[in-house]
Parts: sequence; C-alpha cells; structure tokens
Amino acid sequence: MDVVARPYRLQTVISRAPDAQPDLPPPSAEMARARAVLQETFGFDEFREGQAEVIQAVLAGKDALCVMPTGAGKSLCYQLPALLKDGVTLVVSPLISLMRDQVDSLRRRGIKAGEINSSVPLEEQDAAMDDAVRGELKLLFVAPERFRNERFRRRIAHVGVSLFAVDEAHCISQWGHDFRPDYRRLEAAIESLGRPQVLALTATAPPEVQDDVIEQLGLDEPARFIHGIVRANLAYDVVRVRSREHKDRALLPLVKADGASLIYCATRKEVERVHDLCKAEGLEVLRYHAGLPDEERAKAQDAFLTGGAPRMVATNAFGMGVDRPDIRRVIHYAVPRSVEAYVQETGRAGRDGEPADCVLFYNPADLHIQRFFIESSNPSREVVTEVFRVLQTIMQEDGGEGRLEMTADQIAARCHIQVTSRAVASGLAILDRAAILRRGRRGENLARITVIPTPGDLFAVQPLPPGISRLLAALVERFGVDKPASLDIAQFAAERRVTAETVRRGLNRLHELDRIEYVAAFRGRATELRQEDPANALEAVDFELLQAKRRHEENKLDEMIGYVQSAGCRVRYLLACFGIEDAPRCGRCDRCDSRGRSTQALSGGQSRENVMCVLEAVQAFDKRYGFGKLAAHLAGSSAESVSRGPLARGPTRGRLSHLGVKGADRWLRTAYDAGLLRLIPHKLARNNRTVHTVGLSPAGIRVLKGGPLPAVEDE
Repeated sequence: MDVVARPYRLQTVISRAPDAQPDLPPPSAEMARARAVLQETFGFDEFREGQAEVIQAVLAGKDALCVMPTGAGKSLCYQLPALLKDGVTLVVSPLISLMRDQVDSLRRRGIKAGEINSSVPLEEQDAAMDDAVRGELKLLFVAPERFRNERFRRRIAHVGVSLFAVDEAHCISQWGHDFRPDYRRLEAAIESLGRPQVLALTATAPPEVQDDVIEQLGLDEPARFIHGIVRANLAYDVVRVRSREHKDRALLPLVKADGASLIYCATRKEVERVHDLCKAEGLEVLRYHAGLPDEERAKAQDAFLTGGAPRMVATNAFGMGVDRPDIRRVIHYAVPRSVEAYVQETGRAGRDGEPADCVLFYNPADLHIQRFFIESSNPSREVVTEVFRVLQTIMQEDGGEGRLEMTADQIAARCHIQVTSRAVASGLAILDRAAILRRGRRGENLARITVIPTPGDLFAVQPLPPGISRLLAALVERFGVDKPASLDIAQFAAERRVTAETVRRGLNRLHELDRIEYVAAFRGRATELRQEDPANALEAVDFELLQAKRRHEENKLDEMIGYVQSAGCRVRYLLACFGIEDAPRCGRCDRCDSRGRSTQALSGGQSRENVMCVLEAVQAFDKRYGFGKLAAHLAGSSAESVSRGPLARGPTRGRLSHLGVKGADRWLRTAYDAGLLRLIPHKLARNNRTVHTVGLSPAGIRVLKGGPLPAVEDE
C-alpha cells in the first residue's frame, strides 16, 4: 500500500446538507463592513468556505448552529461579529490552552479580550470581569465549569452579553462522543443573561446530536450550517491486518515517511507498546495518555504542537485543541468507537491545506476493546446499585460523615460482584449526575502536614540544604509546630514561585528526615454522599436512559464497523453518517483512487431487489439468526432447521430460491460488506462460546426507509 506517494485529486466535497440553507437576508452593508474588518483587522483577503454565511446569519441576529471541520476557521465566525456588535461576546470553551491562544492572538491584533478559567490567577479574573462589566472587552472566554460558581454567576449577570458563543457544542449532548455534564448548565446561564443571541459551533455532530444541541441550548429557529464535514485535502484508507505483527509491519513505513504523524491507540498499554516499537527503530517519538504525570503530558504536547517533534503516539486523551497545521498523517492503530470521534481525530491532519492521509488499521479481533469500553462506561443497574451499597457501607463504618478518598480500584475490591474499576468510575459519574453523591475535583484535595517538635533549635539538630531549610521555615511560619494542618500544594507553590513538584519533593525529604509528618494529597477524586434518604436515593437514576445510551453507543460502533467494511467511497459513507446523502465520490480514498478497482451499483434492477429482500428478511428476524439460517430461509431450503418454526414462515421465505442457499448467502455478505448489516455477539451459556447473529446497521435502516444504496466491489 503506497499511501504517501499516491497522487491527489483535490476537490470540494460538499459544503452543506441540501436542506440546511437558512432563510437569510441578502448581503448588506453589514457584510461589506465584515469584509473590511476581515482584511484590515484579521489580515485575510477572503472568507474561507462557509464562514461568510455563518457571519451573515450572526449579524442578522439569528441563533445559529455551525458544524465545520477542525481547522476550517470556526473561531472567526464569532470573533469577527463581536467587533461589529454592541456589547460583549461571551465564548464558552472547555479548552484552556485554546482560550489562551485565542486571547493572545486577539490582543496582538489590538482587540480587547479576556479569559476566566482555573489557570488564570484570581486577581486577573477579577480584572477581566471588571473590564467586561464596564463594556471595555469585546470578547470574554470562559470555561463551562465557571457556571457552577455562584460568585461568577452574580458578576456575569451585570455584563451586557450580546452574543453567547458555545464552542465544542457537541459536548452538551449525551448522544455525542464527548459529553460533558457542565455543558448542561448553559441553557440556564443563557436565560439568566436575558436570552442573548446564541451561536453553537462544533467540528462533529451527526443529525441526532445537532437536534440535541438545538434543544439543550433552547435555540430559537436557528440557521443550521453543515459545512465540509471532511476536508478536501484528506485521503482516507482502511488497511485490513491479520495480526498485531502484520499491523506493526504496515505502520513502520508510514511513520518513517516525511512529515509529522499522529498515531491514535485505543489503550494506554497500546500507546506504550507502539511508542517502544518506534523507539526500537531509532525514531524520534513522543507519547501521551492519561496515565502519565501531568508535567510529562504537558511537555510532550508542547513539543509536538510547537516544537516540531515528528511523531506522537496517543490515546484520545490527546484531543480537542490539537492545533498543529502540518500533520501529514493521522493513523488509527485500532477502530475508534464512533464515526464522530474518527472524523474529529482525522480532522487534525492537513490543517495547512496540503495533502494528508488518514489511515485506519482494521483487525476484527480489536473490536473487543471498544465493546469492553462501551460495557464499562454504561454499567448495568446491578453495578450502579452495588457501587452505591459499598459507599453506604464505608460511610457507616466511618460514622456517616466525611469524604471518601478511595480509588475506583479500591471500591471495586469491596464489591460483592465482579466489576472493573472502569465500570466503578462510570457508576460514580452516574451517581454524581443524579446528585446522589458529589465527586470532588482532583485539584481540591489537600495534603496533611504536621511539623514535628524537636528538642533545641529546630534547624540546628541536623543541617539542611538551603532550599529544604527555607521550606521548613515557611511551614513553621504558616502552621506552627505540632499542629496538624491541611496544605494546598499548588497554591503554596505559586506563592513561593516554584513548581508544585518542587514542593512535593521537599515535603517528602522533610518527612524522610523526621522533621514533618506528611500525607500526600489524594490523587484521585474524593466522594461524598449527598442523599438524606439513602433507601430511595437510586430512584433519581434514569436507568432506562442509561440503557438507551448504551444501545446508542453500540449502534455508533456498528456504524464505524460499517465504514471499514463498506465497499463504497469512504468519504461518501462518512458524509451520510452526518445526514449528507447522495454526495459525489471523493476521488481520493482507497475505494476511489486509481488502483483499477471497478464497482457495481446496487441500486439497479435485480441487484437492488436482491438487497432489499435481504434487508427485509434481516428486519423480520432481527438479531435472532446468523448468515447460514437466514440464507436457508431466503432460499426456501427444506432443511429441518429452517422448515419448522419462524424461519418456515414470512414473506421473504424462498424469495431468493433461484439463487440457492450459496447465492442467498453471497447477497447477505454483500449487504454486510456494504455496511448495511451488523453482527451482534452472543455468548452461549452452555459452553461459553461466542456466536454472532445478524441485525440491520443504521445505514441499512436508512436504505429500508428509501435511502440510496451504496456501491460494492466486483469480486
């Protein structure tokens, strides 16, 4: 497979869904002013594709939803109107680093902008809020967590907000791939500000997430823009591999090629292995996952994004805000969980507009990882109930009060059923959202310090290095001697103008020298039960919604499997998942390029009839039978296993008898390869063996409802 050397044919894929064009007024003097600001303030001669229409809607005063790919210029859609509108534009974003980059960039252009988030000192936050209240700021960037803070809510109520921009808006939807509960506070925040105009922006949102964003934010008859879900300079390939060794052999030539590579792995363990594999080949490579220390992650991210490091191996924790323009390839070492996540992650390639490759390695054996993640992140009622029971028991043992500083592993060990720590963590998050408990933030845990009394001079008993001696003196000055106290290490370090890690090392050294008793701050998230009536507490959990969410995620994984198995144009399949039907072939993916593959349309004559017959049969016996029995049913076989019971009846029995069982089986597998069917694993109780039954995929459901059929390869 020659991914790097392939000739490219660049073209615009599609700019918006056919029915998404909003009813906007014709271009006006406001747009003429907008073009002048674009040139004079931002230094661009022309708008990028889609920007002008969004800005026109905002200047016309309409609420709007904008779905635009990573790197396509979403930020200009609120930055430029902010300069032409009265009042302050309030921008909600979960990305602190991106906030800082935007604020710095705006200030360099002479635009007054401020930010409020956990990385900004309190005095600077107050100064930014004062400027906003006085109307001296044009843009104020805030993290969604701010709306938990009563003091912030009181102060922001005095700001004249004219535009409320919600970046990464898909985070508000439980049906999205990156749900964040704090986003659910935003509708109430909008109402408290007098319902200003709202602009929601995201790089990835299929139709159901778009609808959920509109509902959750309460948008008023919004203009909806769906622009270029897949950028025209990206080429998509799926590489089928038989084993991990086969995958490694396919990976190395790609990462040795010129240009930066971003390799996504499904697990931390996989990141470590691929990182070691690249280093063994003498390659310069970085790694990033949530199990690494904060400082190492920050250093790796900075080196890749700003230092020009050529390779990064990461989990999806290396996510939103990745803003390096010259990434030449994004490689997925395993299938991601959803099409939305895949499109967003591959959208980090080629942001400079130059050709870039998006390569996905597919081994069906890897799918168990994603199914494990789905099961763990959507625990059953039994698991949630058991986690709650353990918490109650521990609280009772501790007298019914206080915070529980226990990891998910420790809680799992106390459960009476077999449960993973990942499932426990998900159960805790569910109980937190239902207000049954409160999970603390990692940064709010405090260390415990006691300076030990020493006969004579505290500092003369044993000479100390100067830095350690100064630290001990500071502790004595603040807490005294033999007085147990709590210490916020981050704040203490900031006051002393050193890093938190320097303070931790000093405290550990003083502890080793018996000068202090030091208990490090709990690195996890502490837990407090909230319910006064624990017997009925779980009534607050919507278990039906949790099951619906699990089915939704399973369908999303099936949709992703449909992508890798589809014999049609990769980009056309991705666009269909975002509600853009009948898109032209992209001309760049491994299904469209010049390797001589021929395709046949399923939509004509007998082919369409055969496929529709297959889909109708699968629908009738949804998830009950495998390929073999369905093929026998369609062929009208007289075999005993299908001549009695449900398979002996129904309008599709014998409809493909002219093809025989083998011919019917071939059409079933053709529909499967086209992404219209999915396989559902079932574990047999009698022998613990896993078998697969056949169901309709989301694409198959769309076809049954009258949607277009894809193309499949000739054998």
